[in-house]
Amino acid sequence: MFSLLFFAAILVIIIYYVRYNKLPKDVENIPYFSALPVIWALLRNRPQDEIQDVIHESSKGHSIYLSKLGPQVNINITSPDHVKDILMESEDFAPKHQYNPGNVLYDFFGNGMVFSNGDKWRTYRKLANPAFNNALSPEIVGETVMNLFSFMQKNLDRPIDVFEVMQRITIEVLGELAFGYKFGCLESEETPHIINIYKFLISTVESVYRIVFPWINKLPTEHNRKFRQAIKEFDGFIFNIIETKRNEINNKKIADNGRVDLLTSMLKSSEQEGIHADTKQLRDEMVTFFVAGHDTTSMSLSTALYYLAKYPEMQEKARAEVINILGNEPVIPSSDQLKEMKYINAIIKESLRIFPPAPAINHRVLRKPTKIGPYIIPKDTLVSVNIWQVHYNKKHWENPKQYNPERFLNNEKRHPLSWVPFSSGPRNCIGQNFSLMEQRVILSMILLKYNWTLPKNSINQEKLVLESQFLLRPLDLKLVFSERK
Repeated sequence: MFSLLFFAAILVIIIYYVRYNKLPKDVENIPYFSALPVIWALLRNRPQDEIQDVIHESSKGHSIYLSKLGPQVNINITSPDHVKDILMESEDFAPKHQYNPGNVLYDFFGNGMVFSNGDKWRTYRKLANPAFNNALSPEIVGETVMNLFSFMQKNLDRPIDVFEVMQRITIEVLGELAFGYKFGCLESEETPHIINIYKFLISTVESVYRIVFPWINKLPTEHNRKFRQAIKEFDGFIFNIIETKRNEINNKKIADNGRVDLLTSMLKSSEQEGIHADTKQLRDEMVTFFVAGHDTTSMSLSTALYYLAKYPEMQEKARAEVINILGNEPVIPSSDQLKEMKYINAIIKESLRIFPPAPAINHRVLRKPTKIGPYIIPKDTLVSVNIWQVHYNKKHWENPKQYNPERFLNNEKRHPLSWVPFSSGPRNCIGQNFSLMEQRVILSMILLKYNWTLPKNSINQEKLVLESQFLLRPLDLKLVFSERK
């Protein structure tokens, strides 16, 4: 079955390419490069870094280029010099491309803030902004890290899957601060059932075949049946949390003052603002927060831990900074102490630069003819910013493939949009400060508790090997942690 789908996909691509190869007259002057090499790499399940090398080679260094598969024209931006032409404009100028029911992205994410536009986007962004500020709690993150130490205790001095461990702690932090819910990922090594459901869903959503050929999602296959059933079960879990929070608020079981989770804060704000917070829309927002606060933060932390294992001198420098600020015993840092951690912050920023967890920004649709760089891009064209290529642009980054946190400490003047792991402008990632705070707390406390190294037989000795998925994940990244004496 898989082989049949594979060859059918190749045939469809060739037919599309031949039939729609001619470019429209209004974009003939823009550098054009075939999408076939990239599609071929995707269909062969190559990891993201190899796919990005193909993109860089195909685009031949152009900061703006055109690609197309079938009738759809796509403009790709790979340079900070032109990022502002899209990201810094009004959210109505270039709204997000919206998917329809039947597409896996829509079926899973719905119309959350990542994909919604107009008044719906503005309404829920308004509700979420103060809610995220209220959820910034180093104390709760720190308490969860203490639970992580207990969880790791019996796995010290032997290789452990660090990405899997980082997923466990980030899901617990997310549950506590976003939903007021304990998943139990740090209570035993067994993965909770709902997390297994989520992993199945996100692996399906990230399937290259399903994104390139959305008609696959409508086939009467066993996988599609399981996907729809998993969506139903996951939705039931989210709906139950939302309904529980509504009842707690209505029954005055939640105090009007004090710290509350993200969902509770959004529900309370909606009441105060006279906004009807639709349950389905809240579900879509929660799913977005689930992915952004879990998978992407796990990747960034795993990247940092990997490079600190690969370069022990960086690990010692980071630890010395933390000891200087917090002392020599594992303690929970305060917000003010986190601000003092300049080298820790540089490590996190460099980890996000070299491996941006989401390597591209979802397509925008131009509402009018728009000047980007030297070109006038016609109305209704899809435009995408390739974060990976922006982060590896040699004009703005010296030795971009080298991991070097010092580049964020040397006061070097750099284009303000050369680092955009959280996007930028009015539609930047609303959870940026949440993620950065969480990473600082986790990394600083782990530095006080452990030393860690790469196993001698690691497949990641030379470079961090990635899985072949859109959201970045390391492949078999094992590290050996030992308690500091």
